[in-house]
Amino acid sequence: MTVSGALPEILTAHCPLLDTAIGEALSGHPAYQPLRRAAGPMFGCRGETCARLLGLVLAGDPLPEDDLARFRDLGVMAARQAVPLPVLSEAWDLALAAAARSCWAVAPAACFAEMAELTARTARFAGRARQECIQGYAEAPCEGSRSRPLRRLLAETLVDGAPAGVIADAAGVRLAPAYLVLLCEAPALVSAGHWERASERLEAWDGVLYSGDLSRLVVLFPAADPLYAEDRAAEFTAGIAAWTRGPVHAAASLLGGLADIPAALEEASRVLTIVKAIPDAEDRPYRADELLVELAILGQPGIRGRLSAVLSPLDAGTDLRRTLEVLLACNLDRERAARELWIHRRTLHYRLDRIRDLSGIDPSSARGIQLFRAALTSARLTRLERDGAEDASLPPPLSA
Repeated sequence: MTVSGALPEILTAHCPLLDTAIGEALSGHPAYQPLRRAAGPMFGCRGETCARLLGLVLAGDPLPEDDLARFRDLGVMAARQAVPLPVLSEAWDLALAAAARSCWAVAPAACFAEMAELTARTARFAGRARQECIQGYAEAPCEGSRSRPLRRLLAETLVDGAPAGVIADAAGVRLAPAYLVLLCEAPALVSAGHWERASERLEAWDGVLYSGDLSRLVVLFPAADPLYAEDRAAEFTAGIAAWTRGPVHAAASLLGGLADIPAALEEASRVLTIVKAIPDAEDRPYRADELLVELAILGQPGIRGRLSAVLSPLDAGTDLRRTLEVLLACNLDRERAARELWIHRRTLHYRLDRIRDLSGIDPSSARGIQLFRAALTSARLTRLERDGAEDASLPPPLSA
C-alpha cells in the first residue's frame, strides 16, 4: 500500500514544524550537542535531514547505501566522543517519539489507516538506521584507544534493551539464552587496586559481561544453569566484601531471556534500594522474593507513615534507635551488640526495657522485633530518599 492523496502534502508542509518539535525534544539532552556537531558535516542541517528522511518514508524507498554509511559513521563519532550507548539510544527514541507526536497531531482523522501504515514504515526505517549506527559504535573501539572495550559495550547494549547481535559478533561473544543480573555497590572509599582485582575476576569468567565500576556495577552472568549463576554472583559479592572490608550492597534478578534484562535490572534496582535500608543487610546478593514485605512497604506511603509513628516514642531516650539497629545487625546476639555499642550488657538490657516501656512493643518478642525491623527499614528508606540516596546519612557500619 502506497500513501497517496492529501496526507503526504500535509506532512511535507508540516516539515518545518516537525524539525522544531524534534529540536525541542532533544534540547538539553546530554547527547544532543556532541551528536549535532558530529552529524552536521555528514547530514547537513537538521531541517535538510528531516525533509530528506520524510521524503524517503513517504515514497516508501529504502535507505540508500550512502545514508546507511552516514549512520554508521555517526555511531563511530558517538563512541569516540564517549557518548554512552544508552544515552545515544535514549536520544534516538526521543527524536522518534517527537516526530510521531508531531505528525499524528496534524494528520486528518480520515487518514488514520494511512498514518498507521506510515508509522509502521517509519519504525522499520528507523530500526535499520539504528542498527547501522550501533554497528558503527561497535566498530569504533577497533579504531582508537579512546573508545570503550567491546565487551563492556555489549553489556550496556543488553541492559539498554537494544539489538546486541552486531556487537556480540564484533566482540567474539556467543550470547547466552538468559542472564542473571547482579547490581552491587561497594563503599565509596575503594582503591584502584580493588577495582583491578574485581575486573580481573570478572574477565576470567567465561561469558560474564559487566558495566560500571564498584560505585555501581552491573554484571551479567550467563544463566543457562540459574543455580550456577547465583553461586558465581554470591562468590563475586563475597570477594568484593573481603577485599574492601565492606559493606557491599547487592541485588540479583533473573526474569527470562535477553529481552528481559532491562526489566531484571529495574527489579534489582528496587531491591538494592531496600538492601541499603534494612538494618541487618548481609554482604550477599538479595532477590526480590526475600524482601517482599519490604518492597510492599516501599510503595505504601500510608503504611510508612504509621511505621514512622512506631519509632517516634524512642526519641525520648538516648541512642535507642541505634541500639535496635545494632541488635538487628548482630542477628539479635545481645553480647555482640553490647560490644559493638561499647556498653555493658546490663546497659543494653536497660535500653531494651526502655524501648518496651516507651513504645509499648517488646523488642524481645518475635512480633516486636519484626515490627521494629520494618519501622527502621522504612525510616532509613525515607532518609535515603531525602538525602539523595547517600549512604553517609546512615549509621556507621559495624566493625569487622
